[in-house]
Amino acid sequence: MRDPYLYDDVNVLKNLADIKDEKLLRTAEADITALSMAAIYDFKYVKFNTETLQDIHRNIFGQIYDWAGEFRTIQIVKYEDILGGDTVRYAYPSEIKKQLCDEMKEIAKLKRNGDNDKEIVFRLVRIIASIWQTHPFREGNTRTIIVFAVLCAKSLGFEVKHELFKTYSAYVRNALVWASQGIYSKYEYLERIFFEAILGSYGMTDTATKPEAGKYDSIGEYKVKDYVERPHEYLDENE
Repeated sequence: MRDPYLYDDVNVLKNLADIKDEKLLRTAEADITALSMAAIYDFKYVKFNTETLQDIHRNIFGQIYDWAGEFRTIQIVKYEDILGGDTVRYAYPSEIKKQLCDEMKEIAKLKRNGDNDKEIVFRLVRIIASIWQTHPFREGNTRTIIVFAVLCAKSLGFEVKHELFKTYSAYVRNALVWASQGIYSKYEYLERIFFEAILGSYGMTDTATKPEAGKYDSIGEYKVKDYVERPHEYLDENE
């Protein structure tokens, strides 16, 4: 079975502009979503739940994909250099709603009391990593979930330097990969940028190693500059 999200004659996602060249589509998507995301950071949501996540995805990608805001219906893989060619174990389509429901229950528990800001960010990092591992949408998960995290933090009263996530987007994505490995997850890389963006600091403890200011050029021994964006691939479970 062929990936239903692709055109029949080329391996390009079906899109509202009917662009059948992958590089042109990537450029158009980047331009369109940049404008959408510039506006969406001013949105204010009353609740941070599954419907809000879908609405954010719809607002970012609705001008280019007709399935924006809808959960994916196929299983996908994406082979990661940072994992030595392995893929994150994304949720099966039948598991998406339940996993998101569980994750949103944890979001609802985040309450500031004037003395727990570090704990809030610590917990938010783990919840966001879990939502990202679910990977509810066919494409556009990282941008959507980071916007969700930023708006959630702002709703709790934090002043968030959200531009950091855009400036160091390759670092953010690879940090999310490492934070999505189950019992092998490494959260310190994602914590580093979340703590700077939300609290202006780099770590949970006084002994945490502070990276050179403004530098997010590596995750362990992996150099972020070497990151090459690849599309998700359809995994036909019947084959």
